Amino acid sequence: MGTIPVIDFSLFTSDPKECARQIGEASKDIGFFYIKNHGVCQDLIDRLFSCSERFFQQPLESKNRYLMKDLFHGYSPINAETLDLENQRQGDLKETFDIMKHTMNEESTKYFVQGDVAEQEKVVNFYKTLHRLANNILQCFAIALEIPESAGGRYFFDNSHQLESPCLTDLRFLHYPPQSCDPETPLCGSHTDYGSVSLLIQKDVGGLEVQASRTHKDVPWIPVPVIPNAILVNIGDHLQMWTNGLLKSTKHRVTYDPQQHYRPRYSTGFFLFANADTKLDPIPSPLITQEMRAEAVEFEEGRNMTAGEYVAWRIKRTYA
Repeated sequence: MGTIPVIDFSLFTSDPKECARQIGEASKDIGFFYIKNHGVCQDLIDRLFSCSERFFQQPLESKNRYLMKDLFHGYSPINAETLDLENQRQGDLKETFDIMKHTMNEESTKYFVQGDVAEQEKVVNFYKTLHRLANNILQCFAIALEIPESAGGRYFFDNSHQLESPCLTDLRFLHYPPQSCDPETPLCGSHTDYGSVSLLIQKDVGGLEVQASRTHKDVPWIPVPVIPNAILVNIGDHLQMWTNGLLKSTKHRVTYDPQQHYRPRYSTGFFLFANADTKLDPIPSPLITQEMRAEAVEFEEGRNMTAGEYVAWRIKRTYA
């Protein structure tokens, strides 16, 4: 596959089975798809991009006031995170600020919005809106996977992805400063996402690439262009483990783009993780067989962990 499909998410309301079918097909193949008509207000997106720009333009000593530590939230400077541990010679050429459910109303988030209470309320609204959207996408997966009504049907994933439950679900603002580095140097190393599903909003500068196959490592990487008013969705490791590899947690990276030479790159990611105590065993779908597990060995190391343990383990490795 050479392109990433665009799905009209208004189908979730008008024809949920068709919406689920399209999402399921994309997720078995490349593991990435765009959604349009997703219901997230563009004015809110633009406002928080402006907020993100103002924060990252501050001096480093100011941003370091809420430096990310063991709790996986706050500010992370350039080179702090290394996502491709096998191949990277240096850390990622990006800086980030992470906001979690339990920190939305704390001083660190207030500092990110530079004390603007109205902006802090917008961040809270944004987090909750993306959480609801991600859960609606999970309902599509449940429909596509034909989970029986006796196990919860389309609402199967709801209990394991509750907003009120302890988890590491993360709203991340990212900034890639202009670079004049070797074009072969990744700005963000090749990796998979750790959770259930990820939502990515790219502002105006591209550079994201996806490896189109998990089984054939020599396939070319394909670019992921910026599509106005669309949100990019991809499968995380949780879903690949729950489905014994039927759904693909696809590797992706950010590379040098000619535009990056003189323009910064901004993006916003929302990473939905299951409740911390959720097990990563195969889910009750007639489409998932035990035989498939023998082929889905990439994440076998995480099978005996809970969702929270797995995510914490993966994050700690990237900041080692």
